[in-house]
Amino acid sequence: MNGPDGKRGTPPLRILHLISSAGFLGAENVALELAVQSRKAGHEVSIAVLVTGLQSGCGLAEEAGKRKIPVTVLPCAGRLDAVVMGTLRERIRKERFDILHSHNYKSNFYTWRALRGERRAWVATNHGRRSGLRLMLYNLADAYVARHADRVVAVSERIARKLRLAGVRRERIRVIHNGIDAERFAGKGPDPGLRESLGIPSHGRVIGTVGSLSREKGHIFLIRAAPQVLQRCPSAYFLVIGDGAEREALEGEAAKLGIRDRILLPGSRTDIPDLLKVMDVFAFPSLLEGLPMALLEAQAAGTPAVATAVGAIPTVIRDAATGLLVPPGDPAAIADSIVRLLENPDAARAMAAAGAERVRSAFSAPAMAGKYLDLYREVLEDET
Repeated sequence: MNGPDGKRGTPPLRILHLISSAGFLGAENVALELAVQSRKAGHEVSIAVLVTGLQSGCGLAEEAGKRKIPVTVLPCAGRLDAVVMGTLRERIRKERFDILHSHNYKSNFYTWRALRGERRAWVATNHGRRSGLRLMLYNLADAYVARHADRVVAVSERIARKLRLAGVRRERIRVIHNGIDAERFAGKGPDPGLRESLGIPSHGRVIGTVGSLSREKGHIFLIRAAPQVLQRCPSAYFLVIGDGAEREALEGEAAKLGIRDRILLPGSRTDIPDLLKVMDVFAFPSLLEGLPMALLEAQAAGTPAVATAVGAIPTVIRDAATGLLVPPGDPAAIADSIVRLLENPDAARAMAAAGAERVRSAFSAPAMAGKYLDLYREVLEDET
């Protein structure tokens, strides 16, 4: 009998992914892709999502439902909910999962506490950390908790180095790059009706980005680049997909620069593959990154890309070959690169095609899932 990952005689695994979520962002996307690919390989997979008590919905739960992945939403009363910890602990005991896979600091902590006195294989993935003093304290606490996991996966070499500096043992750290289902983003062209619904005229050139509106994503520098782009390309519109705490600041900056009508902020969306097809250029101005799923998706969609050379982005974009790299926090460089792509469509198409091929060959969801499945087996073999 073929096993769950194509290896003869290997029994299927029972896997639980645990993640704290406030939307359907990069880490949620990775967890869902892992669940989908692992199920295709023959495993029994489910997802548990921790949400705050005030949260009205759960994007990950909705997306998992569409993909027929069993999902449980666990509303938490505050940061540390003893009832939820007890519920999780009881479920682990009852369902006897082979692998627990947590995806951020809150889910790491809940997994660690729920496992007290229990022996289950535990893998934690570090998707990258946000900045700020309060979050720095969370990061330090998370590093302590992560030391107790059987393996800690970093999505980039930079994150792996930080984990080692934080005291996670070198032999427990693995680097596995994110992957996507590239076929979801390939194929059909832009929908004229979608452009119209966004308020973009047929002649408009669209510079777009996707990501949570948080400071480390660097959206402010894209907006500051916009006037320079508009001087050279007056038909440009800037489409900023996502939501978050920086929304008001971004709107204020656009108004101060006199370009509020050219900065479109439609909030979070679920039709990302279609939106990427509307964009003439994908701009990713982040200041701090692991390996961004949004950039992989844009490249898979064949959208010419400009991105900052931070985190693992240079492993995705090879400058002037699969896209353009710029320094972080540099509006002039962002503007110059955007205009370069707009004014040189043949070169832009060539870079986009090369970028799409690179994502398909090096950052596919099946390849990512295969590496995680190998890691799961490695952890289980250590226990025998």
